[in-house]
Amino acid sequence: MDEHAPPTWWQEHHAFLLECAEGGEVDAGPPFSAQLLDLLTDVERTFAVTGADTPPWPDPHLGPDGQDLPVREEEYSRCLDPAKHRILAARAEAWAQVLVAKGWAEREEIADGAALTWLTDPLVTTHRATVLRPHRPGAQPLLLARTAPDGQVGDHDLAPADALLPGLVVGAGDPPLPVETIPDCGCDACDSGSRDLLEQLDEAVLSIVDGSYEVEISPHGRRERTSFHASSGWSVDQPAVSADLTAGPWAENWTPRPMDPMLEPEDRA
Repeated sequence: MDEHAPPTWWQEHHAFLLECAEGGEVDAGPPFSAQLLDLLTDVERTFAVTGADTPPWPDPHLGPDGQDLPVREEEYSRCLDPAKHRILAARAEAWAQVLVAKGWAEREEIADGAALTWLTDPLVTTHRATVLRPHRPGAQPLLLARTAPDGQVGDHDLAPADALLPGLVVGAGDPPLPVETIPDCGCDACDSGSRDLLEQLDEAVLSIVDGSYEVEISPHGRRERTSFHASSGWSVDQPAVSADLTAGPWAENWTPRPMDPMLEPEDRA
């Protein structure tokens, strides 16, 4: 890693956790372990290669002095540079290479996303996908599915239902359950820079690999939590399927990060 580069999201988060621990604040969780930091460092080094042609971009709604800039009406439902989101596939490739190189998983490529059978509908068309199947019992498979064909830069007008944007769907389990779709919108109005997208992707993948992801779905709603966040909700589109999925760590002698305490089991009754 370039020692002169600005800190990554995970370096800043680790520093925050260290500060909390030194101050006796335990609610934020413990600092990242040495194993976890080594994993993220390996991903960052590999991403310097896989992401060489997908440059990052700053938050377009943040002024030079840190002030919030207003969103313009014309920024909604459009993306002037949809190809920039290919940075997500580049980051996913870095994760895949590192996880295979560590001997934690086998890799499988699925050329056509239509061949995938999801536990619930990802609500977006998927194309080429990478499946990483961990060797360790209890660990959950990781799916990284592209939302645009390879070589497609995407559409500027995102209003049509079939508009293309080169994003990513992260899935877990077999059959895969959609965990995260990134970006969740992709329009210029919602753009907060590439750093936030990479953080969202890293948190999703890391939680599955670390063994700190669990989800419960039923016709009544969906509850899930990681070491980073917890959520619970219901919608009229909730699928008529029930499932519980708990991820185990991919590596031997690995201690998962503690779950967000917001939704402890006794709170789920």
